Amino acid sequence: HNDQSQSHGVALILKMAAEPPPMDDMFSDEDVTHEDSHTSNGSRMEDVVLSNPPARLDVEHNSAAPTLRTTDDQRSVPVVAPMRSFEGLGNRAENTMRSADEDEAAEAMDHYELEISVTNPEKSGEGMGAYITYTVNTRTSLPSFRSSQCSVHRRYSDFLALYQKLEDMYSHLGRIVPAPPEKSVVGMTMVKLSKNEESGAPFIERRRAGLERFLNRVAKHPILRKDDSFRDFLENPDELPKAKDTSAVSGAGFMRLVKNVGDSIVKITGKKPEVDEWFDMKAQDYEVLDDHLKKLLRAVEHMVEDRKDLCASTGAFVKSVALLGSVEENETIAKALSRLSEVEEKVESLHQEMSQHDRFLFGETVKDYISLLGSIRICFDQRTKEHNNLLAAQSALAKKKESEVKTQASGKADKIAIAEQEVREWEEKEHEYQKAFDSTTKVLKAEIQRFERERSQEFKQKFMSYLERLMNMQQELTRLWESYLPDAQAIA
Repeated sequence: HNDQSQSHGVALILKMAAEPPPMDDMFSDEDVTHEDSHTSNGSRMEDVVLSNPPARLDVEHNSAAPTLRTTDDQRSVPVVAPMRSFEGLGNRAENTMRSADEDEAAEAMDHYELEISVTNPEKSGEGMGAYITYTVNTRTSLPSFRSSQCSVHRRYSDFLALYQKLEDMYSHLGRIVPAPPEKSVVGMTMVKLSKNEESGAPFIERRRAGLERFLNRVAKHPILRKDDSFRDFLENPDELPKAKDTSAVSGAGFMRLVKNVGDSIVKITGKKPEVDEWFDMKAQDYEVLDDHLKKLLRAVEHMVEDRKDLCASTGAFVKSVALLGSVEENETIAKALSRLSEVEEKVESLHQEMSQHDRFLFGETVKDYISLLGSIRICFDQRTKEHNNLLAAQSALAKKKESEVKTQASGKADKIAIAEQEVREWEEKEHEYQKAFDSTTKVLKAEIQRFERERSQEFKQKFMSYLERLMNMQQELTRLWESYLPDAQAIA
């Protein structure tokens, strides 16, 4: 029963790999469910068997599910998708391992500057057809750029397209690709339909700052910063080609996809033992960190709302005190009330400014790292796929060796030669999968170590800046009330 369930689960992964669901479906608000033993049209999954000759895995599609077949052995083998063609797998593993070895050297030797700013958000069009364009300014000493300074205009969809290209290119190799700020249908709809630019200004500013942080995180990465798509995004003045399904990318959808991909792998293939305790420990640590960051983000958002409420209450108090002072007959009291109104108005301004710092300086940084943890989980899941592919190849090799022993016992020379050739080919495939898994592991370890260093430095910097802002606000409040003290004493 276990073998049959595993074969059915394998076939489901193969179907998902061969015919990936549309992006709109993956990022939809509907819950995603998985069936272990049936296809989407209700038909029973066929057992997955290996192909012959095994020099290359060929996927045969039929109405039920893709199958991999051999001529001499129809037993199901736990092949885990995506079982990509073995051609070029060795080169990929070799290149990835070499890049892992060169990462630290590249990071140490790369002293080229790359500074990026996102400025001047401008609204174009009217109604639901309106959109915002941003000016992306770049200053660099990288020799691959045509100019040391350049400016281009980009829409939000261009940023999403860039992320998709980088994610497709690097995540399966173990590279942690930062994600742009999440898509907000509500926020952007308000901007499109509002005739007052001030009403949408906070949302636009948050998005502008988030896009700038996204580009600078990519620019800090020693490998991603040299990507041709990234360079083209920064310096090509022409309108960039539109990527497919960018409208489906959202923060909530991204996190659902991360969770569903990981859960599906565990559900269908079963929980495989972790061969490296370091990754097991990191996975647990990041689950805890993710939970704490989400709680902190909720607390910061509540604090921002509380400061806004305090600002509104202070503003109402300012108006009331000013009106009272205007009708007060006692000149000393009237002056004290007038000065109190002025001081409270400045206090309101300080709280308003601090609420912005709460959100932008602290809250948005926390949100960025929640997103980065999602990117790390994608890399962990990719490594799990590589490990499952390795286990599948090892299982297939073991079965081929068993078949070889039986064939040798039969004494049929022609079949013996074929069996020996198949074993040699599967040994080569198993070796290539081992190299691919080792390379992904090595790259991901280096990426995690870089992430830890940058996280420690950035959180320290942001936290100190936030404390400095708080202290400056308290000092300014103290100065304001000290200036009001003579007016209060005059009443006595």
